[in-house]
Amino acid sequence: MSIPIQRLYNSPNCVLSLQGFSDENSSSQSTPVMSVLTVAQCQIMNQPHTLSGGVSFVNNLVKAVSAYGQQCLSGLTHPEELEGESDYIFLQKLPEKNRHLLVWQEKKDHTEKEIKLELSTIQLFDLLETIDQLCADQMTLPQITTKLNPVSRRYRQMEVSLVEQSAPVAFGLTGFALSALLLFLMPYPKEITDPNLQPAPTPVQNIQE
Repeated sequence: MSIPIQRLYNSPNCVLSLQGFSDENSSSQSTPVMSVLTVAQCQIMNQPHTLSGGVSFVNNLVKAVSAYGQQCLSGLTHPEELEGESDYIFLQKLPEKNRHLLVWQEKKDHTEKEIKLELSTIQLFDLLETIDQLCADQMTLPQITTKLNPVSRRYRQMEVSLVEQSAPVAFGLTGFALSALLLFLMPYPKEITDPNLQPAPTPVQNIQE
């Protein structure tokens, strides 16, 4: 007999809830595996809309957000093939606002039914952290993974900066990678020189004959 299961993953600005069932093979475990998803909802605080859907929605949300996070960290475009035509999700930068646009479409390129959310960098971090919690939970939809394909050469920029060369191939969603992403997005401070600071005189060495 299938067991109804509800799982909740949250961060300060994001809540991801999943409802589903376990199959007969895992129902006898102390913590049953949610192998069948009925509905998932993603609510980002201070946003007017809640994103929701089924398995394709969760898969595409994980792939799109993870790929965008890697793109922000490395500076390289990392296109990901999403699952099917429904629940199409993509993110793009809004440099003039220093924000990130998340777009959900019921079907790819169908703008009649779409939701647009402008995320701050903090909201993006919390969305990444929440998705990381889901992917780290082996008891919920174990088929979900954040494994990303290598970036194709044709998507590489002509010149790769030192930051891009040192970026990890797979984007870790929390910990060091998030700190690196925050530093990457922050403006580089200019060196400030004290105008009252005088150059030190060059010492003169006396040579005795």
